[in-house]
Amino acid sequence: MDLNGSKRHEGSRKAPGRGWYALAVLPAICGFAAMGVILFTSLSRLDDGLEQIVVPGARELKLEPGRHTVFLEYSSVVDGRVYRVDQVSGLTVRVEAADGAPVAVNAPMGSASYTLGGRQGEANNVFDVEQAGAYRISADYDGAAGPQTVIAVGQGFMGALFASVFGGLGAAFLGMILAVTVVVGVYMARRRVRQN
Repeated sequence: MDLNGSKRHEGSRKAPGRGWYALAVLPAICGFAAMGVILFTSLSRLDDGLEQIVVPGARELKLEPGRHTVFLEYSSVVDGRVYRVDQVSGLTVRVEAADGAPVAVNAPMGSASYTLGGRQGEANNVFDVEQAGAYRISADYDGAAGPQTVIAVGQGFMGALFASVFGGLGAAFLGMILAVTVVVGVYMARRRVRQN
């Protein structure tokens, strides 16, 4: 057995070139690209789930069972018209079932806000629907004067928003993890060859 030959063979192994470090850029780029795609496609569809109502005024909506959130939009666009208000006080939201039965409307447990495509809203009320059907949602200032503005009603909106954001961040984070893995792998391979 030629041990010297084996040693010469091991010593002839070449270390990976530094160019291999450039591969680490690819998963990072892919991760950030995936984040951009996820955020763009998801966020662009989110506002479709919010039904707008110009108030003072009312609108009948078909709602599914569950908790719904009423957002007060400080900046909004409805039918090409721009609505902007700095502050709204005294706006009362009412919800009625098809048979006229009132639905309890409460303040949200916590704060939630969004800015999407020129629309800026903040959670103002929540209400629970037990049966699917048509519901009349209205809002006014109880006979007092107040600015014309927009409310938006949605179900599961904040959950979908957080899922989109965290999904995009997760894709970017995975890309960075893969990039670090490539860098470490190349470094260890180069180190092993140098030590031999």
